[in-house]
Amino acid sequence: MDPVLALVAHHGLKLIEDAAEAIGQTYRGRPCGSFGDLSTFSFYPNKHITTGEGGMVLTDDDDLAATCRGLRNLCFQPGKRFVHERLGWNLRMTNLQAALGLAQLERLDEFIARKRAMGAAYTERLREVPGLQLPLAATDTAENVYWVYGVVLEEALGFDAEEAMRRLGALGIGTRPFFWPMHEQPVLRGMGLFVGEEYPVAEELARRGFYLPSGLALTEAQQEHVATAMRELLG
Repeated sequence: MDPVLALVAHHGLKLIEDAAEAIGQTYRGRPCGSFGDLSTFSFYPNKHITTGEGGMVLTDDDDLAATCRGLRNLCFQPGKRFVHERLGWNLRMTNLQAALGLAQLERLDEFIARKRAMGAAYTERLREVPGLQLPLAATDTAENVYWVYGVVLEEALGFDAEEAMRRLGALGIGTRPFFWPMHEQPVLRGMGLFVGEEYPVAEELARRGFYLPSGLALTEAQQEHVATAMRELLG
């Protein structure tokens, strides 16, 4: 974040912080989601906290907060419910979803401790497996909260993430691929964007990386089953 914050300060920009996958994460001891003029979180089912779908926008700016509240609720005018001066969306969260999210928020520290224990268990079981890059437990700016446990296959293995996921799937182990690079997205290329551009690191991660099961309900026996399958796959 330091280079981004420096750039924002230098040019007098507004910062929109995408903290969708970083709830509970910190950067240099400061909570992710506290850096932006607007910061966003996702409550999709695979996040540390979920409301089934939806998310949350944070801001300290009263005017931005009022604008966001209007946009989520079709931009009704105050006191004139069906009169609109601008276009908005129907993005309201239900009370049931909010109650679910608040109840989980009270357990966030517990969830992160569980995720870190699961991350450490995977690393202990897989650290000696050849051809496999594991996630770091920490850097000099942050400690991993293991939203997911992502691994990257080395090229020397002779097969990519798609093939590894297929083989694991045949054993009843569900996995998920890494995100695909923007410059290779068909919809964006169809718009004439990223013509002739290459980003080798992003391309390699997309083709050689995938996530192992790491939901909070995963048992120790299930985690051992996944680790055993990985050792057999790559051993």
